[in-house]
Amino acid sequence: MRSRRNEKYSDGTALKDAEKLEGNAMAIVAETDRSTPWWREPTKDQWYAWVAGWLGWMLDAFDFTIFFLIMVAISQEFNVPLTLVAGTVTFTLWLRLVGAFGAGWLCDRIGRKTPLMLSILWYSVCNFMAGFAPSFAFLAFFRIILGIGMGAEWPAGAALAMESWPARSRGLMSGLLQGAWGLGFLLASLVYWLLFAHVGWRGMLWIGILPALLCVYIRMFVKESEVWEENNRKRQEQSRAAAAIAPPEQRSSIVGLVIGWLAGAAVVALALFYVLKLVGPTLLGSFVDAKLLSLLFDDKLVGVMAAGFTPFILPSLAAMFGATIPDQMKIFRPPYLWNTFTASIWMTGQFLVYYSMIAMFASWMQRDLKFTPGEVALPNILHNAVVFFAMGFWGFVGDRIGRRLAIIIPAIIGCLIAPLYLNTTDFFWITIGFTLQGAFAGAIYGLQPAYLTERFPTEVRGTASAFCYHFGTILGGLVPPAITYLAVERGLGFPGPMLYGTVLGAAVAVVALILSPETKGTKFSSEVVVK
Repeated sequence: MRSRRNEKYSDGTALKDAEKLEGNAMAIVAETDRSTPWWREPTKDQWYAWVAGWLGWMLDAFDFTIFFLIMVAISQEFNVPLTLVAGTVTFTLWLRLVGAFGAGWLCDRIGRKTPLMLSILWYSVCNFMAGFAPSFAFLAFFRIILGIGMGAEWPAGAALAMESWPARSRGLMSGLLQGAWGLGFLLASLVYWLLFAHVGWRGMLWIGILPALLCVYIRMFVKESEVWEENNRKRQEQSRAAAAIAPPEQRSSIVGLVIGWLAGAAVVALALFYVLKLVGPTLLGSFVDAKLLSLLFDDKLVGVMAAGFTPFILPSLAAMFGATIPDQMKIFRPPYLWNTFTASIWMTGQFLVYYSMIAMFASWMQRDLKFTPGEVALPNILHNAVVFFAMGFWGFVGDRIGRRLAIIIPAIIGCLIAPLYLNTTDFFWITIGFTLQGAFAGAIYGLQPAYLTERFPTEVRGTASAFCYHFGTILGGLVPPAITYLAVERGLGFPGPMLYGTVLGAAVAVVALILSPETKGTKFSSEVVVK
């Protein structure tokens, strides 16, 4: 175990007098604990919790990567622009925020385990239906709403795995947990290489369903986070005490809040609808394909989007004016507001890197370079094999030098490597460069589970990490259609936009990290509860 000398609670308070209370005995215990190998320190239940999160995240990556590999085939079968197919990814990512916020709230109210079960079931059903698509609209619908289930996976899994793991090696296991995404990407590339010619893009969507159901079965035996259970017990005690002394008018104010929220949601949704309807085509019509515009500003779609984003706008406004808001909305008020803001910007930068550098790589090789499925798969397999180990390595480094530096260093190096393979058409150097990239820019995501969950206290950890993580997907999700449009419709090719997006994303992430707190040595605690 880490000596308590350097430990902090998740709300940032220090243990100032630990040495005075425990004296020399504490040092003896710490030394004894350090002699135990880190992999023997966790209990069997802690390992189960981590494995459950790891498996789910790998399957999530497998499914999401598969779609990037089959976008060109879908475009050809339904005779729709590739930009339109890439735009489906954007809407999927936007709905991930809806799923993430809902799952984050459930995580903090009923526990981490149930949202994990629901998330996999949801996107398994959506993928199953998408494989039968008779039209592109049918496919797009189920792939878009699939984002709700995908959004629920990360906050629940990260919170459960990190809360269950000892602080001593949390950075390392955060990297290996996030490395599951690299393995999922690797498996998707391998399956695409071996099976795409035999099963087509529809079979590719169905392949991951059975492993997903197996993951659901495994999660049935995972125990709830002890940190959350203790926090929930204290929350209930406080709620009962507050209800006993609260005057009737104060208790009834909740009803007024809900009614006011719904009324405000209708007004804001209507306003957003007309703003987008009137301004959107004018601003974008000169450089965005008319067919894509007709989809983006369809009456029904704009209305749904406006209504969907309203729940995130209103709590923020309420927080700014000091209104009474639900407990989970406290992430938009001090002392969490700055932390929420910088974490969201950090996530935005990292998603800009991911969707610029990695997500569009296959489309570039398929469309511009005319590489075979095997040639497309090989650099992706090698890249993600390196990513898995690199995430673990940088997670280990994060346990030693701090979370921020362990992300900033590989982000900067990754920007320097990107031109080496984006400025050539030679298969050998593309493979070498993209593989090397996996050790740096591909590995900057390894500390996301640890660093995000450590930044917030238990009672809002699920909500906060869910919101910040998937806020980044909103802006990051604009990258695939934007790069595809610039590459295909404007004739710029993929390498230039991919490089600019990578550098911009890394710069945004680095600035946000500099402005963020360091959390190395944070102790998860249930002592800070909702009041």
